Amino acid sequence: MSDQDSRGRARGRSRGLRGDSASDDSVRRPREHGTAPYTTQPPHHAGRAGSREHIPEEPEQRPSSQPRSGSGGRASSFTREAPQERSVVPHGRASFHGGAAAQPQASTSRAPAPGAGPSIREGATVGGRGASRFREQRESVIVTRPSADFDKLGRIGQHVPLTSNYFELIKRPDMHLLQYRVDFTPDVDHIGARKALIRVHEATLGKYLFDGTLLYNINRLPQPLELFSKRLSDNSDVTISFRLVGEIHKEDATYTTVMNIILRRCLGMLNLTLWKRDYYDPASATEIPQHFLNIWPGYVTTIRHHEEGFLLGVEIIHRVLRRDTALDVMNKIRQAGGDFQAMCSAEMLGKIVMTHYNKRTYRIDDLDYTKNPQSTFHLRKEDRDISYLEYYKKRYNIDVRQPTQPLLVSRPTRRDANRGDDQPIYLIPELCGMTGLTDDQKKNFGLMRDVGNITRVTPDKRVESLMKFRRRLADNPDIQKELQSWGLDFAANVVRIDARIIPPQTIQQGGNSFPTQEGDWSRNIQRSRMCVSVELRDWILFTPAQMSHEVRPFVEMIQNVGRSQGFDVPDPIVVQMQADRTSNYVDAIRSECSRREFSLIFCVLRSARADTYSSIKKLTCAEFGIPSQVITGRNIKGVQGKLMSIATKVMIQIASKLGAEPWRVLVPSTKWMVIGYDTYHDARQRKAVGAFVASINPSFSRYYSSVKIHENNEEISPSFKDHLFGALKAFYIVNEKTLPGAIIVYRDGVGAGDIPRLKDTEIAALKDACSEAGTRTNYMGNGIYNPPIAFIVVSKRINTRFFNMDGRCPSNPVCGTVVDNKVTLQERFDFFLVSQKVTQGTVSPTSYNIVEDQTGITPDIHQRLAYALTHLYYNWPGTLRIPAPIQYAHKLAYLVGESIMQQPHDSLSKLPYYL
Repeated sequence: MSDQDSRGRARGRSRGLRGDSASDDSVRRPREHGTAPYTTQPPHHAGRAGSREHIPEEPEQRPSSQPRSGSGGRASSFTREAPQERSVVPHGRASFHGGAAAQPQASTSRAPAPGAGPSIREGATVGGRGASRFREQRESVIVTRPSADFDKLGRIGQHVPLTSNYFELIKRPDMHLLQYRVDFTPDVDHIGARKALIRVHEATLGKYLFDGTLLYNINRLPQPLELFSKRLSDNSDVTISFRLVGEIHKEDATYTTVMNIILRRCLGMLNLTLWKRDYYDPASATEIPQHFLNIWPGYVTTIRHHEEGFLLGVEIIHRVLRRDTALDVMNKIRQAGGDFQAMCSAEMLGKIVMTHYNKRTYRIDDLDYTKNPQSTFHLRKEDRDISYLEYYKKRYNIDVRQPTQPLLVSRPTRRDANRGDDQPIYLIPELCGMTGLTDDQKKNFGLMRDVGNITRVTPDKRVESLMKFRRRLADNPDIQKELQSWGLDFAANVVRIDARIIPPQTIQQGGNSFPTQEGDWSRNIQRSRMCVSVELRDWILFTPAQMSHEVRPFVEMIQNVGRSQGFDVPDPIVVQMQADRTSNYVDAIRSECSRREFSLIFCVLRSARADTYSSIKKLTCAEFGIPSQVITGRNIKGVQGKLMSIATKVMIQIASKLGAEPWRVLVPSTKWMVIGYDTYHDARQRKAVGAFVASINPSFSRYYSSVKIHENNEEISPSFKDHLFGALKAFYIVNEKTLPGAIIVYRDGVGAGDIPRLKDTEIAALKDACSEAGTRTNYMGNGIYNPPIAFIVVSKRINTRFFNMDGRCPSNPVCGTVVDNKVTLQERFDFFLVSQKVTQGTVSPTSYNIVEDQTGITPDIHQRLAYALTHLYYNWPGTLRIPAPIQYAHKLAYLVGESIMQQPHDSLSKLPYYL
């Protein structure tokens, strides 16, 4: 729980940092698969089953004592969507409970029973909402490029050839397709069941594609049209209505959807397993027996139009599977002693489990100790009450071993309730496998190393896997027949692109400057003075009395390294505590700070404890407004060389929190303001924390910060006006009553679908704040202040990868590599930037999408500015994957959302106390 990045470790994105399943926004429940036919929901009900897991991102930095690692594909917990048995709902709505879905594993490929032949009736009245969905598909492309002829290519830098994880489409469909909205009466919610009911009518429909709602074919069907199929469960008719909602030509954007449906149909022929949207290869799974884990490799595939044509993107991903059940976790808690129910709630709530019998995933929202497997529910299909024990024996031939275990509860979300699915789902812990890695597992260095050795795929192995995937498509006769029937074909090799390497940045320190070497200058700073130092006056150190003999030499080491860099560290006031409970720290800090003022509070913890850390931060940052530093005992022990490195980073962090500038980057002298914004989401409290950080000096090395707590857990901030107005006020005071000449915003965590709302909300709020600031300051004598604004969405979680092919085998591109052609998107003003060097795995580029730009600055300046800002994060003497303002915003959002959960003290707004 140390707040110092003494090993250079960043904490990932703000959202979902509590664990694999903690973030509500990273959880999507898939489309409802039927509502439950029970007064008490049975455990096999899949209406709301879905993954609420969070895919942890790779750290943005790694300890200097360890090699930095890149992406090896996303490593995440296990989830699968499988067909389920359905029944009739109490309020009369019908759902499919027979036919193809009667045997869940066969629903996507099994035809209805013999005799259920097609029946056609013309002239029937047909309903449907396909037309509106068709319009939504047409409008889904978000254009951020200023104009079609706008040149977004940079010119500066050394050109270098690269390859990427894309295959060109050398042939694509040239058919005139018709698009039909398909509705089922009674309603059939399961997509696999829908496909099976339609498959029997292939002679009538001709060659077609069906995604569960929309059907595409080349034959014009009579309008209106109804067909009939039979359900095997009750031999009743299901009416299938087809309504023409669009005609698709080769140049139409919706054709992309069609090509992706064709591709996914082909992937289904490779004996891969579909989980959520991606396919995994269980035959190539890797077992880690010492940690009871399995890792499945998989593929993310998408066909999309890029700069010069359509490309097939393929990314290698991984899923991590655990072997323990929810009951195993509960038994461990029981053996540990204490308040069993409270400890189970703390450990289990918010986690994702996977049922063994049908591979569905559910979020645990509660535990019901009044129910157990011997309890009964009403099985409407048979119109009788049945126990969970009997149900599982009869339905799945499973004997539940512990009949007295409490049941897990998965509650419906608001979206589920709006669909009429308002009943909870009850699950038996014994039959639910845990997904994702626990906090203890994430702290297990050996486990994470073993997992990383598999998931961090090196560039040569990644390219080898890409080519193997392509060969599997080419060598499968059924896939080739399918592709040829639609006129679709892909190039045999990955695409080649022209990239550039931006000139290296120059790091400035007191009386010294040097170019960066591969994004790392940790050795250089140990021999140079800081650009701007500060005075550390009175500071106080709290430590357990038993650790005082270890703390003293560590403080002396901090003083020595600080002296060499121009930061004088006096002896602290040391408070030795006889016990190290949370209350001991809180009482000692409050007692000492009530008697005198301190510049810094330094706390040494025996071990990492979240409650103690949170209490210290809440007290120092919110109540007293004093920067604080927390470090654990293991960081002040070790060999001399390692301690020196840790002491140097702790010293730099302390100095930075007090306002020092350890280094600067040589940038043009402008009065621009750069802004970083990020959001932390707390799924447990249903709140979000929006953190805003803005530069207030020309070198982008000093920042103003503000925080807003969003009670409704919004991602798009309703408080941008307040944030910017406070930043403009701070800038006005620091810069002799002048305001920024331009404002450049780097925004993290926004998907393409949110860009229109972002423009209407956040960008509009920025303009309102500028206008109000001009009026209040009577700017330029007329009160008009409308600075040019650039708003850039920064995305780390992307599937694009690049490979340098100069050597004997593929390798990672070097720091400063920019790609703004071929694989960028035609409708965007965007570019990719590789700003970090990694020594393990494949480096992950960062995507920059300039959604609005009134500044008129060239693409070269945008690219070079973004790269320069990756050098200005004072917790790490090296480059980041993202600009420093975003990382600062992330750190602030995480600190407030995870530990403080209230507004920090106003006196800290101009200090990076959140480092």
